[in-house]
Amino acid sequence: MAKTFTNILVPFDNSENSKRALSNAVALAKLSRGTLTVVHVISYHNAMAKIIQPYKGKMISHVKKFLKDAKHSAFKEGLLASQKILYGNPSEEILKLLKKEKFDMIVMGRRGTTKITGPSLGSVSNALVQNSKVPVLIIN
Repeated sequence: MAKTFTNILVPFDNSENSKRALSNAVALAKLSRGTLTVVHVISYHNAMAKIIQPYKGKMISHVKKFLKDAKHSAFKEGLLASQKILYGNPSEEILKLLKKEKFDMIVMGRRGTTKITGPSLGSVSNALVQNSKVPVLIIN
């Protein structure tokens, strides 16, 4: 019997790859009548706190808007979806979330918003593929 994925985590940074990943996660969740959690991690290091502080409110508003739009795409397809904003190192925070909550699968883009290109995985997707205890579906 095939495993169903009823609780899917979607790391989302509003890049084209993450939008394609969200679309695929929606399709998978519809097949299993599952739910989605769309998460964005704001990279935050204490050393950068003073530099980021004046822009933090605008950054959070921007993230909330694109997460709301992502969640709305799932709702339009009849799915339950939630959103989370985390702070810190993206791969570390997502791995902590995986330990804290029960997810069956991660669906994410190969690369995020960085301008670096090439055939390899991005640092976050690579870290999750290497360390996740649940399946990770990488979308090009």
